[in-house]
Formats: sequence, structure tokens, C-alpha cells
Amino acid sequence: MNFLSACDVFLSQGFVYSLIALGYYISFHILDFPDLTVEGTFLSGAVAYGLICSNGINPFLGIILAFIVGALFGALTGVLNVKLKIRPLLCGILVSTMLISINLVSTSVGLVGDFTVSGETSIPYGRDVVTLHSTKLFSFIPARLRDFGNIGLRDLVIFFAFAVICKILLDFYLKTKNGLLLRATGNNTQFVKMLSCDPGKSKIVGLAIGNGLAAISGALYTEINGNVNQSMGIGMIVIGLASLIIGISLFKKVKFMKDTTKVILGAIIYQACLTLAQKLGVPSAYNKFIMAVLFTVALLLSGKLKFKGGSKNA
Repeated sequence: MNFLSACDVFLSQGFVYSLIALGYYISFHILDFPDLTVEGTFLSGAVAYGLICSNGINPFLGIILAFIVGALFGALTGVLNVKLKIRPLLCGILVSTMLISINLVSTSVGLVGDFTVSGETSIPYGRDVVTLHSTKLFSFIPARLRDFGNIGLRDLVIFFAFAVICKILLDFYLKTKNGLLLRATGNNTQFVKMLSCDPGKSKIVGLAIGNGLAAISGALYTEINGNVNQSMGIGMIVIGLASLIIGISLFKKVKFMKDTTKVILGAIIYQACLTLAQKLGVPSAYNKFIMAVLFTVALLLSGKLKFKGGSKNA
């Protein structure tokens, strides 16, 4: 039963965080853009979704709003880089710093209408709040399987469905003309210019999609957390990058598997390692340290595989 309960935890969190990893697949893997905006847009998506649900509006509209909010601030990061020629790292720092205040003010205004932020700074989910978990669309799925370790089946199905849908949509987009231009922008900017296309526009669109996916991840994470708080975005950069690198590195030689599938599996493996550490009795205070260690191992593994591949090809 404990094993099934542990599987429930790392699968649910793995599917949720896989959306951040998919976003980083666009910004970091395709565009080679070290985007630090994710910590802000993750929380922005959670705030947007929380305010929608707490006001009795359809939670699916909350997911859409979360994506739009994340995409807007991701596009802002791209505009700062492309139009104002600010370095990528500084663009992410500027926008994520800006979002600290925006998320605080949005939470306070959305709950009590107070622009001075002297009201609420977190959004709790009461029993009367309708979220994705309690919508009619998923009501036919049992909330929990008590005979199998009390697994949260409904949430697991919801997170899996969103991960698969986002993966399919992203795969479809990358096959379109704009998606191919996005890939070309990351590989060879001069070639895109020779085609009389604007690589800056593709970069802005790519960053918008990546941060939109991160915002959806933040919205879904509120289902696990049970509320929205202002510290939710801390560490999301490490989680996203580590999941991406683990997935791409471990399954590098699996040719039949698409990169987006590898990224999702990488997020699940990463969360499984964290869950295993907790099951072994490691205090939760060490979570961030373990995350950093796993990220370091993923970086070393990635570099080792690239070195071996390069030597073999040479």
C-alpha cells in the first residue's frame, strides 16, 4: 500500500511539472534561451486559476486564463530581448521580479479589492469552491481508490490528461510552418533571415508558449496544494531544467520516442527520486538540497553522454 501511495504522489507531481519541462523544451532546448521567467509565470497561472475558481467561474476558463497570462509575460521577456537587446538572463530576472509584485497585488485585489496589499496574500480552496477535481466532466471517475492505498485516481487522471493534451498540441505545432521556423531559429538564425522571416518573432512566440505551459502547470499544482500561496514558484527553474535534461539524456538513444515524451518521463523520474528520498526518511527541509543535487547529476550525465556521442561520431 505504501508503494502505491508513493506512486500516486510522484506520478501526480510528475505530470504537473512535466508541463514546465515542456515549456523549457521550447525555450532552453530549441531556442537555447535560459528563461528565468518561469518562477513568476508558474505563480501567475496559479493566481489566475485560483481567482477564477474562488469567484465561482468555470475552472476550465481558469486554465485558459492561466495560459494567456503566462504567455503574455513570456512574450514580454522575448520583447525585452529581441526589441531592447537585453541579455536573456536579465530579461528573465526583470520580468520575474516584476511578477512578484503583480502576483501579490492580483491576489489582494481579486479577493478583497485592496490595491494596498493589506488584505489576503493567499487563495484558499474551501469545500464549496468548484475546481477541476469537482467538475461534472470528471465526476464519473472515483475520487480515491481506498482499496489500493487510497490513491487519488481522479486527480491522477486529470493531470495525465492535461500532460498528454499539451504534448500532442505541442507536437502538432512543431510540425506546422511556424513550428519549423521556431526550430530553425534555435538552430540557425541566419538561415531564417535568408528565408525573409523574422527570427525575433519566432523567439517571442516560443517564449510565450513555454511560459503559458508553465502557468498551466501552476494552475494544476493548486489542485495538489489545496491553495495558492506566494512561495509556490520557488525552485521551478531547477525542476523544469532537471526534468528536461534527465528525460533527453536517459532516453537519448530511444529513436522511436519523441522528445516531448522523453521530457514527460524525465519529470516523472525526477519526482520519483524526490519521493524515494522522502520515503527513506530524509526530512522535507532537505528537499531543495536534494533538488540541486539531482540537477547537478543530470547536468553531469548530460555532458557525459554528449562527450561520448561526440567521440564516437569523430
